[in-house]
Amino acid sequence: MDMGLWFRVQAFLTHEARLMDDQHLEEWVALFSDDVRYWMPLVTNRTGRDQGKEISTYGQVAHFDENKTSLSNRVRRLDTGMAWSETPPSRTRHLVTNVEVMELMDEGVVRIRSNFLIYRSHLEYDLEIFGGYREDYLRPQGDSWLICRRDIILDQSVVTQKNLGIFF
Repeated sequence: MDMGLWFRVQAFLTHEARLMDDQHLEEWVALFSDDVRYWMPLVTNRTGRDQGKEISTYGQVAHFDENKTSLSNRVRRLDTGMAWSETPPSRTRHLVTNVEVMELMDEGVVRIRSNFLIYRSHLEYDLEIFGGYREDYLRPQGDSWLICRRDIILDQSVVTQKNLGIFF
């Protein structure tokens, strides 16, 4: 394992989390490539022969299936004050851990897996925690990276939160 590569990836993910937590969302969106796929499939509970099919696949229903344009539009909408679910904005804390470099691919793309825990506080009484893992594909861009794909897998099969107005 190339510890220098791991460290650069870890530093990038830490920086990304800070941008989200500090509400620097325009800068956050700039970390994504123009051809990004930002996808959060549904997770269901399965038994018997259906075990292993808990996560929906591309083309099936998903919480998010976005591209750079839709992510940028969501960020711009938050700035209008018309996004009722995020007015005032949630306070979040993105914890990213267990970062693994899974695969080095063509053209320097790196497949990363990491665990996340997101604490969200909104208004006076809404407190929520999201947990799961992400699989990111990072494309080299100068001395840093661009996220060209993000798969977000929640641990919970039923999302009881009032909305998914935050970013993962």
